[in-house]
This record gives sequence, structure tokens and C-alpha cells, in this order.
Amino acid sequence: MQRPPGITTVAILYFISGGLSLATSSSAMVAGSWLTAIAARPGYLSPLLVRASAFRGEYAFWFGLFGTGASLFKLVAATGLWTLQPWAWRLAMIGGALKLVTHLVAVTRGAITTAGVAGALVNAAILVYLSTPHVRRALSGVPDSDVTDDVPTTTP
Repeated sequence: MQRPPGITTVAILYFISGGLSLATSSSAMVAGSWLTAIAARPGYLSPLLVRASAFRGEYAFWFGLFGTGASLFKLVAATGLWTLQPWAWRLAMIGGALKLVTHLVAVTRGAITTAGVAGALVNAAILVYLSTPHVRRALSGVPDSDVTDDVPTTTP
């Protein structure tokens, strides 16, 4: 089956956002490790800042590690969507749903921004699109010749 243009668009969006998230998360891990290492050096920081720097460094490292895992998850989903793998639909739905939940949590805490609203709308649109029958059929792994259209056939 030929890849529908919408799946191509979603895969490209996932590749771009997954790549940018991977770069950001990796930078957070590096910065967190650096902050923790600086805090461990005696005399390098004021004693008042050592504990806070160490805590923030460890915090940044673990958030970066979590973000790296989420970015790799998104890149794997993008690869599966690009190659029309049957498992890609499930990964994309899980990733989109989790991202939508994070936007909704931000709304409930009053921390939503214009970019957050746009992100929530894009994620909701992707979830709706991935739920359409022709997308599910394209990602089902069933060859075109085995797929029957939803048009009823008449028998003479």
C-alpha cells in the first residue's frame, strides 16, 4: 500500500520533534552532570550553593534521561509510520495520548501557554487522524489486494 500523505506528514513531524527533543534532553543530561560535578569540587562554589547545585544537577540529569527515552520512543514511532509498520499505529497513539495528557495537566495547573494550546490541538488532530479507517487500514499490515472496500457487493 502506498503511504497516505497524512501519515507522511505525521512521520515527518515526529522525526523533527523527536530529533529536537533528543538534542534538548541530551543537553539537559550533560548540563545536569556538569552541575553535579561542579558541586562536588571543594572550593569551586560557595558552600551555600553546593547543595542546591547538586540537587538541580541531579534533577536536570534525570529529566534529561526521561526526555531522551521519550524522544527515542517518538523516533521509533516515526520510523514505523514512515515504513507503514503495523506496530507504529499503537506507538503513535500512545505517544500522542501521553503528550495530550501532559498538555491537559498544564491547563489544570494554570501553566498553559499559547504554544501549549497549539501543541494540544496538534496532538488532538493527530490522534483523530490516526483513528480514521483509511489510516488504520494502511497501518494494518494487510496488502491492498486483501482489503475490501466498504462498498457492499451484490451477487446475481
